[in-house]
Amino acid sequence: MHVDASNHTPRSLKNAMTIMYSKEDILFKALKVQTSREQEYCQKVRPIVLEKIRRMPNSTISMEQLKRVWYGGRDGSQNHYDSTRYYALNLHAVFSKGTLEWRCFESTLHAGKVRANITLALAISAQAINQKCTQMRKTEITENPAFTFRTFLLRLGLIGPEYKNVREHLLANLEGDRAWRYDRSTYECLNRNHRAEDAR
Repeated sequence: MHVDASNHTPRSLKNAMTIMYSKEDILFKALKVQTSREQEYCQKVRPIVLEKIRRMPNSTISMEQLKRVWYGGRDGSQNHYDSTRYYALNLHAVFSKGTLEWRCFESTLHAGKVRANITLALAISAQAINQKCTQMRKTEITENPAFTFRTFLLRLGLIGPEYKNVREHLLANLEGDRAWRYDRSTYECLNRNHRAEDAR
């Protein structure tokens, strides 16, 4: 899935890589990325590369500097099948054709799933552009991954009825309660409401 990268800057690409690094474990689970693809054609973010990029100040980082770090000190942008293209978030596409590519989506002809995948890629791209900074910290896959991933989708702006179908498709492979982080019975406010109803 390719997204136009013309509005991206070195800072926003740094953000995109950091967002991907932070969310890729739960994202791969939600998208049911096959292990064989993850090991070869859809690898996770390289922490060493991301750390080097994150050390570069936003005020001075250039696209050329970012490119050099991405390719390990060389310029592989002219090599169509450069090994750096085989990452879930592919910046090789930025340098070779001007698009940001997500390689983590499984192929499908289901229109709703295609729309959900496109919407997710666009939302992550937009967040990377609009967010001033990001933190390089993995999101844990908790005992309720559906709630964790739904929270991420809402933070991306995929809120309301217009994105209901998108959320349904993206959350379909995750177990847990989408609305409540913990077991509903542990919330005092819900228990009070039930006791009040029982008293009537």
